[in-house]
Amino acid sequence: MNETERNWYAVYTKPKSEKKLNQSLQTKKIQTFLPLLSQKKKWSDRIKIVEEPIFKSYLFVKINFKEESLEVLKDKNAMQFVFFNGKPSTISENDISLIEIFLNEYPEKIKIEELNKLQKGNEVEIQSGPFKGKKAIVEKVKNAYQVILNIPLLNRVIRLEVAKEVLGF
Repeated sequence: MNETERNWYAVYTKPKSEKKLNQSLQTKKIQTFLPLLSQKKKWSDRIKIVEEPIFKSYLFVKINFKEESLEVLKDKNAMQFVFFNGKPSTISENDISLIEIFLNEYPEKIKIEELNKLQKGNEVEIQSGPFKGKKAIVEKVKNAYQVILNIPLLNRVIRLEVAKEVLGF
Protein backbone atom coordinates (compact mmCIF):
# COMPACT_ATOMS: atom_id res chain seq x y z
CA MET A 1 0.00 0.00 0.00
CA ASN A 2 1.23 3.48 -0.82
CA GLU A 3 2.16 5.38 2.39
CA THR A 4 0.72 8.63 0.98
CA GLU A 5 -2.76 7.08 0.99
CA ARG A 6 -2.67 6.73 4.77
CA ASN A 7 -3.98 9.43 7.10
CA TRP A 8 -4.63 9.74 10.81
CA TYR A 9 -8.24 9.41 11.92
CA ALA A 10 -9.91 9.52 15.33
CA VAL A 11 -11.98 6.50 16.33
CA TYR A 12 -14.62 6.91 19.01
CA THR A 13 -14.36 3.96 21.42
CA LYS A 14 -16.63 2.39 23.97
CA PRO A 15 -16.15 4.04 27.39
CA LYS A 16 -12.89 3.00 29.07
CA SER A 17 -11.97 0.78 26.10
CA GLU A 18 -9.21 2.85 24.53
CA LYS A 19 -6.40 0.53 25.68
CA LYS A 20 -8.29 -2.62 24.63
CA LEU A 21 -8.96 -1.26 21.15
CA ASN A 22 -5.37 -0.06 20.85
CA GLN A 23 -4.00 -3.52 21.71
CA SER A 24 -6.45 -5.30 19.42
CA LEU A 25 -5.67 -3.10 16.41
CA GLN A 26 -1.92 -3.37 16.97
CA THR A 27 -2.19 -7.16 16.81
CA LYS A 28 -3.86 -6.66 13.41
CA LYS A 29 -0.85 -4.55 12.33
CA ILE A 30 -2.88 -1.32 12.22
CA GLN A 31 -0.84 1.72 13.23
CA THR A 32 -2.34 3.38 16.31
CA PHE A 33 -1.57 6.25 18.63
CA LEU A 34 -3.01 6.33 22.14
CA PRO A 35 -1.64 9.30 24.10
CA LEU A 36 -1.43 8.26 27.75
CA LEU A 37 -0.48 10.29 30.79
CA SER A 38 0.47 8.96 34.23
CA GLN A 39 -1.95 10.22 36.87
CA LYS A 40 -2.26 9.71 40.62
CA LYS A 41 -5.62 8.14 41.46
CA LYS A 42 -6.89 8.08 45.01
CA TRP A 43 -9.11 5.34 46.32
CA SER A 44 -10.33 5.07 49.88
CA ASP A 45 -7.51 2.66 50.79
CA ARG A 46 -4.61 3.63 48.51
CA ILE A 47 -3.09 5.97 45.97
CA LYS A 48 -1.94 4.45 42.70
CA ILE A 49 -0.34 5.84 39.54
CA VAL A 50 -2.29 4.81 36.45
CA GLU A 51 -1.94 5.67 32.78
CA GLU A 52 -4.99 7.57 31.58
CA PRO A 53 -5.84 8.44 27.98
CA ILE A 54 -5.55 12.17 27.39
CA PHE A 55 -8.55 12.00 25.06
CA LYS A 56 -11.14 9.81 26.74
CA SER A 57 -13.00 7.46 24.38
CA TYR A 58 -10.73 8.26 21.42
CA LEU A 59 -7.95 6.38 19.66
CA PHE A 60 -5.99 7.61 16.64
CA VAL A 61 -5.36 5.24 13.72
CA LYS A 62 -3.26 5.76 10.60
CA ILE A 63 -5.01 3.94 7.78
CA ASN A 64 -6.17 4.03 4.21
CA PHE A 65 -9.78 4.83 5.06
CA LYS A 66 -11.37 3.07 2.08
CA GLU A 67 -9.39 -0.12 2.59
CA GLU A 68 -9.06 -0.41 6.36
CA SER A 69 -11.89 1.45 8.09
CA LEU A 70 -14.18 -1.58 8.21
CA GLU A 71 -11.44 -3.65 9.81
CA VAL A 72 -11.18 -1.05 12.57
CA LEU A 73 -14.95 -0.90 13.09
CA LYS A 74 -15.24 -4.71 13.29
CA ASP A 75 -13.63 -4.56 16.72
CA LYS A 76 -16.19 -4.68 19.53
CA ASN A 77 -14.53 -1.72 21.29
CA ALA A 78 -14.75 0.63 18.28
CA MET A 79 -17.92 2.69 17.94
CA GLN A 80 -17.40 4.96 14.92
CA PHE A 81 -15.01 7.33 13.22
CA VAL A 82 -15.18 11.05 13.89
CA PHE A 83 -16.81 12.82 10.94
CA PHE A 84 -16.86 16.49 10.00
CA ASN A 85 -19.22 17.81 7.30
CA GLY A 86 -20.14 14.26 6.31
CA LYS A 87 -16.53 13.14 5.74
CA PRO A 88 -14.16 11.24 8.00
CA SER A 89 -12.12 13.86 9.81
CA THR A 90 -8.39 13.57 9.20
CA ILE A 91 -5.80 14.62 11.75
CA SER A 92 -2.58 16.10 10.48
CA GLU A 93 0.76 14.44 11.05
CA ASN A 94 1.80 17.74 12.62
CA ASP A 95 -0.98 17.56 15.24
CA ILE A 96 0.01 13.99 16.15
CA SER A 97 3.65 15.11 16.43
CA LEU A 98 2.69 18.01 18.70
CA ILE A 99 0.85 15.67 21.05
CA GLU A 100 3.90 13.37 21.11
CA ILE A 101 6.20 16.32 21.88
CA PHE A 102 3.99 17.47 24.76
CA LEU A 103 3.89 13.95 26.18
CA ASN A 104 7.63 13.44 25.87
CA GLU A 105 8.88 16.89 26.86
CA TYR A 106 6.25 18.38 29.18
CA PRO A 107 4.23 15.55 30.78
CA GLU A 108 4.17 17.29 34.17
CA LYS A 109 2.48 20.34 32.62
CA ILE A 110 -0.41 18.38 31.13
CA LYS A 111 -3.51 18.22 33.29
CA ILE A 112 -6.49 16.08 32.40
CA GLU A 113 -9.72 17.77 33.38
CA GLU A 114 -13.18 17.09 32.17
CA LEU A 115 -14.14 20.71 31.94
CA ASN A 116 -17.63 19.95 30.76
CA LYS A 117 -18.43 18.52 34.21
CA LEU A 118 -17.46 21.78 35.85
CA GLN A 119 -19.83 23.96 33.87
CA LYS A 120 -22.65 25.85 35.52
CA GLY A 121 -25.74 23.69 35.95
CA ASN A 122 -23.98 20.32 35.77
CA GLU A 123 -24.49 17.78 38.53
CA VAL A 124 -21.37 16.51 40.30
CA GLU A 125 -20.73 14.15 43.18
CA ILE A 126 -18.57 15.30 46.08
CA GLN A 127 -15.65 12.86 46.45
CA SER A 128 -14.25 13.79 49.88
CA GLY A 129 -14.96 15.71 53.06
CA PRO A 130 -18.12 15.84 55.17
CA PHE A 131 -20.39 15.97 52.10
CA LYS A 132 -18.76 12.94 50.40
CA GLY A 133 -21.24 11.09 48.20
CA LYS A 134 -23.71 13.98 48.04
CA LYS A 135 -24.85 15.29 44.68
CA ALA A 136 -24.50 19.00 44.00
CA ILE A 137 -25.08 21.42 41.15
CA VAL A 138 -22.22 23.58 39.88
CA GLU A 139 -23.21 27.19 40.42
CA LYS A 140 -19.95 28.79 39.34
CA VAL A 141 -16.33 27.90 38.61
CA LYS A 142 -14.68 30.63 40.65
CA ASN A 143 -11.06 30.14 39.58
CA ALA A 144 -8.57 27.37 38.80
CA TYR A 145 -8.99 25.93 42.29
CA GLN A 146 -12.44 26.77 43.65
CA VAL A 147 -15.99 25.84 42.65
CA ILE A 148 -19.25 27.12 44.10
CA LEU A 149 -21.88 24.39 44.48
CA ASN A 150 -25.56 24.28 45.32
CA ILE A 151 -26.53 21.30 47.47
CA PRO A 152 -30.27 20.61 47.67
CA LEU A 153 -31.13 19.78 51.29
CA LEU A 154 -34.49 19.79 53.11
CA ASN A 155 -36.30 21.86 50.49
CA ARG A 156 -33.49 24.41 50.61
CA VAL A 157 -30.35 25.00 48.60
CA ILE A 158 -27.09 25.31 50.47
CA ARG A 159 -24.42 27.27 48.62
CA LEU A 160 -20.94 25.89 49.29
CA GLU A 161 -17.52 26.92 48.02
CA VAL A 162 -15.13 23.96 47.72
CA ALA A 163 -11.72 23.14 46.27
CA LYS A 164 -11.83 21.24 42.96
CA GLU A 165 -9.99 18.39 44.69
CA VAL A 166 -13.11 17.74 46.78
CA LEU A 167 -14.85 16.90 43.50
CA GLY A 168 -12.01 14.69 42.30
CA PHE A 169 -10.52 17.27 39.89
